Amino acid sequence: MNNKVIFFSIDRLGDYLIRSNVIKQISEKFEYSEIVCSEKNYQLISSQPFFSKVVLFNNKFKFLNKLKFILLYILDKYDACIVFDGKNISTLLLFFIRSDYKFVFIYKKKGFINFIFRKSMIFFLKLFKIKYTYLYSRKLIEEKNYDKYPNKYKSLNKHFGNTNNDTYYLDDINNNRYNHLYEKYIIIHLDEKFIDIKNIKTHFNDSLIKFQNNTGKLIFLTSFKNNFDYYHELRFKKVDYTKLEDKEYIHSSISIIEDLPLMHFQNLIKNSYLNISCHSGYFVHTSLALKKNTIDIINESDEIWLNTWIQKSNNYKIVYKSLIKSEIDVNNILKALKNEINKK
Repeated sequence: MNNKVIFFSIDRLGDYLIRSNVIKQISEKFEYSEIVCSEKNYQLISSQPFFSKVVLFNNKFKFLNKLKFILLYILDKYDACIVFDGKNISTLLLFFIRSDYKFVFIYKKKGFINFIFRKSMIFFLKLFKIKYTYLYSRKLIEEKNYDKYPNKYKSLNKHFGNTNNDTYYLDDINNNRYNHLYEKYIIIHLDEKFIDIKNIKTHFNDSLIKFQNNTGKLIFLTSFKNNFDYYHELRFKKVDYTKLEDKEYIHSSISIIEDLPLMHFQNLIKNSYLNISCHSGYFVHTSLALKKNTIDIINESDEIWLNTWIQKSNNYKIVYKSLIKSEIDVNNILKALKNEINKK
């Protein structure tokens, strides 16, 4: 077994999740596994038990943090160093860190300046014998340069000799808070991606009532620090998440649950009948990681980009909130959701 490996994942929760199983498998080949992460994914990553050390890069003080990290790692030695996030600081540290094996994922972007920067970067990567592969940026993907990020990450398995082809790894940490509610409810996770749905502000409340009547399931509307107008127009009861753990608690047919801690949220997703969102990254990938039925409400124009992140499965369905040439009313979106549920 090798001694030490370090990963860089200074990005979002969803980004980390689609490479989480690859990282776990590689970590198992080493006695010591370290990861540098962001404030957005720190809580999840620090809960995963296979890491020896989790280091937070504070994006609020980028310049000072960059200097600190260069000094911190310039003399350190690892057997392998892998940069997933495409951040400048991560790639810079890749050159400073002493390591026998180095790998970086480079985001290929449009534009002449990006072209020159990329060519210069490749020159130095080859000079220092650092291995790399390209990931296409969103603009290039939307111009039909198809890519599949999870598959690109799994290409590391060729070097480390892993066989497990799963995309996700989530540690359940014996979390059974909501097991008594198993498959009694549907989660609809509300965020900023709902605001462009036609008539969302005026019709959403009544449409949700009809949707709940048609499905016969409890509806839990989850949200984090949601200050959008459509959300404030909803007239459903807000529930303290601690009450959900009480088996005797009488639930409203539709309830709002705000600001759930991450591990509570994971268990709520795990015990749901169905999970619905406008492609909230952590929510969708956690739902798929737990092999739950999942519906994404997306713009048709966004589908090619979102397909880059998602490993298609029978558990995953799409409902459009707008087509290339037209908008779709919130009532029709919820009807489409009901139809997808009826197909189960």
